[in-house]
Amino acid sequence: MASEYVSLYTAPHGEAMRQHETELWEQSFRENVACARAIEKALRDGYSKPGFIPIDCAAQVLKEYGFKRVNFVLASTVQDLKDIPAVRQQLDEDTRKWARSFRITPDKDFGHYYCVDTATVLLDAFIQQTREAYQALGLFDHTYCAAGMYDGNVEGKVLVMKPDTLKESCWSQENQLWLATGGFGCDPKASGRAIYATCLADGEQTRWNREDFIGVLDEQFLPEWAAQKLEALRAPEQTPVRSDDQGVMRMC
Repeated sequence: MASEYVSLYTAPHGEAMRQHETELWEQSFRENVACARAIEKALRDGYSKPGFIPIDCAAQVLKEYGFKRVNFVLASTVQDLKDIPAVRQQLDEDTRKWARSFRITPDKDFGHYYCVDTATVLLDAFIQQTREAYQALGLFDHTYCAAGMYDGNVEGKVLVMKPDTLKESCWSQENQLWLATGGFGCDPKASGRAIYATCLADGEQTRWNREDFIGVLDEQFLPEWAAQKLEALRAPEQTPVRSDDQGVMRMC
């Protein structure tokens, strides 16, 4: 996986113009188009017989463009097929469900440029490989959570960060686990979004927003290393007090 990729800009061109972010949109758009063409080339080069592609067909594209962009391009392609029901129905239902899990605002004027043009059976196979490669990363998702971010106050609990919040070079379980220490965002009834949290892996303390997290980690999935870090963070601090008459320092 590359250490850094061009930032994925998911808003359509019109919104980018309104936000004065057309340069960011253009950079991402060019990468989207290049990614789509790279997927098509990988499928052409690897095609052997109907419905079959090499087991490593998606690997090079993922290495070059990253999961965020590849997933975006693939999901956009599947969602775009809604206008062609006969073709869309040829895709596996699980693939269609996967594509619907991405909240993508259609870019009516430019989205078609980065749709993958290939046979649906090959598109299906490529998406399956991409999903399997993502699952192999072992990242936490909602199935590891005991509660969502709007199911109660999360202060003092271990939160699971959304992978998309992090740079792909930081994708790991270690970087996903954060102890919520405060902020209005901890309370779903509060109007604030800010959550102050400490990373269990390295102790980094920073501010995030409530929507940056998936939910509260189910304790049964708490790794041993994280349990040790959590115990240390939650341990009450010993505060020195005045010495007694014998000059001995007491701790409270």
